[in-house]
Amino acid sequence: MRWHVWVLVWLVGAPALAQGNEPSVAVEEGTAEEPAAQQTVVTASRSVERLQDTPVAVEVITRKDIEATGARDLAEALGARPGLELRRSFAGTELRVQGMSPEYTLVLVDGERVTGRLGDALDFSRFSTEDIEQVEIIRGPSSVLYGSDAVAGVVNIITRKAQRPLGATAQVSLGSLWQLEVDGTAETRGERAGMRLSGGFQRRNGYDLTPGTPATTGSSLEGYQVSWRGDLRATESFRLEASAGATRRVQRGVDEGAASALFDRASQNESYEATLSPSLVLSPTGTLQFSGRYSRFRHRYVLDQRNASVLDQVEETHEQMARVGVQLDQSLAQVHQLVVGVEAIGETLDSDRLAGAGRRGRVSLYGQDSWKTPLPVALHVVPGLRLDVDSEFGTVLTPRLAVRLEPVEALTVRASYGHAFRAPSFQEQLIDFENPSVGYVVAGNPTLRPEHSRGATLSAEWRVTSRGLLWTNLFRNDLSDMISVVQDERSPTLRFTYANISRATVQGAEVGWKQRLPLGAWLDVGYTLISARDLEEDRPLEGQSTHRLTTQLGMRYRPWKLEASLQGSLVGPRPYYQAPDGTARTVMAPAYATLDARLAYGVMESVRAFVAGRNLLNAGDSQYLPIQPRAFHAGLILEL
Repeated sequence: MRWHVWVLVWLVGAPALAQGNEPSVAVEEGTAEEPAAQQTVVTASRSVERLQDTPVAVEVITRKDIEATGARDLAEALGARPGLELRRSFAGTELRVQGMSPEYTLVLVDGERVTGRLGDALDFSRFSTEDIEQVEIIRGPSSVLYGSDAVAGVVNIITRKAQRPLGATAQVSLGSLWQLEVDGTAETRGERAGMRLSGGFQRRNGYDLTPGTPATTGSSLEGYQVSWRGDLRATESFRLEASAGATRRVQRGVDEGAASALFDRASQNESYEATLSPSLVLSPTGTLQFSGRYSRFRHRYVLDQRNASVLDQVEETHEQMARVGVQLDQSLAQVHQLVVGVEAIGETLDSDRLAGAGRRGRVSLYGQDSWKTPLPVALHVVPGLRLDVDSEFGTVLTPRLAVRLEPVEALTVRASYGHAFRAPSFQEQLIDFENPSVGYVVAGNPTLRPEHSRGATLSAEWRVTSRGLLWTNLFRNDLSDMISVVQDERSPTLRFTYANISRATVQGAEVGWKQRLPLGAWLDVGYTLISARDLEEDRPLEGQSTHRLTTQLGMRYRPWKLEASLQGSLVGPRPYYQAPDGTARTVMAPAYATLDARLAYGVMESVRAFVAGRNLLNAGDSQYLPIQPRAFHAGLILEL
């Protein structure tokens, strides 16, 4: 067959046949009450589509899921998800996806990058669930659509819009460590416009997992957040969305240094962001979307030595990011869904630890075609390509090919292979830090290249019954040009810097079962097996467990206005590498289990009371698992 005949088939592809093969609504389970296939998502292709039609597997945490578990922040909402692991420190809670460090996961809010990484990690506890409509999680390389950092996956937080003509909610809770939380929202919705305003305040005392010592393990917390989101449908073809928000968090603790020196530690984080997103409907099958966002993050760190001032530290960090973009979504011949876009990003970072200020600009072109092939079975072929041109390291090309196949109505198979990259951070390029008490220096390397990866995923979902779903996911990531800390042998003093010298392989499997039960109950069980290996050192990656088991059990029984949930996880041993006396040795942190529970009851038509317990098994230790000890809290929710 000649090439132009293939082009003709590719463009028109028997639209009627393709329509006849459109998969029916699946019975995947998103919550206890409605199929996940009814949901729409945006992260997989940067455009709105049904969950069951996505070219790559997407996990969705809905608003009802969040309310059922009583999660107060994003970290709690992700705590019992397969393939995800949370790690806590005095600076907050970081996320690891499929065995990879936090810097390899891109975090978005409404499709926009989030600023404020400290030590390459983002604090997930800073995102209050009060503003979250749903969370979309993609595992595997996604740089083809989102560029740098989307190596292990993407977490996209979708914020809430106004839904009611006039409404308000209020929530207050009090718990262990004198934890107080107060949240409130107000919204209005008209025929063509809507607006939602929310705010909250939190405070909590610190905690110590090593009683008898003056140092604290967990920091105290005091903070607030406010946000606004509005949307306007000016005409049938023109729409406008806008949002703005601000957060402030102050954490305090006590550190113990050498020779029993004590330090009072304080960390203050402030973030501000504003987004404007107009869109224009060009035709019944085409939409042009514009977007602009500005965000600013400020971090202030104070270390005050008691009864002395020699080792006092005050550090300021200011980060800014601006992004503009335009994207065209266009359907062709009913079998192609094209997504083409261009975006430009500018970043700056000023910090006391940097040798100068960091400045970077990046322009990106991307495109993806979701092609429904004219075959007797439902088959989607989705090629994509992205070109990034950066002012610091030049050009990076990241392709991806994804395939979705539904050989029978009850089975969906997805496979993808793609490249991804992570740009070197300003800290890795420009850091200039000296520790006089220990006697070493850390210097950045401006000549660093991006880290690269090649990743593949294969997933399947089998709707065994109308109420049960079996799913599995196989994955592998090969990383090269990884940035590692190395000692400068040419320096007469103890001097460390960064270099692109490391390689690693992360591979594994996930399997799970979702089951809807009588009386509005559901069960979700997942197991993750990960093999993560440092190829240069020929050893497992530090801190990564091989086995992880998660489970969630919930119930929403409307006749009694009763809600209950139970979440648990079991994490296997993790290796850590230490050399206190110059001799390297491996320490295996023990396995641990966590268990959270929540019970809520509707005492009146618009009032609900709840009680919850976190870390009921009291897991945790000061060195390898510094999580909050067993805690309880109770409160009221008022909805008008």
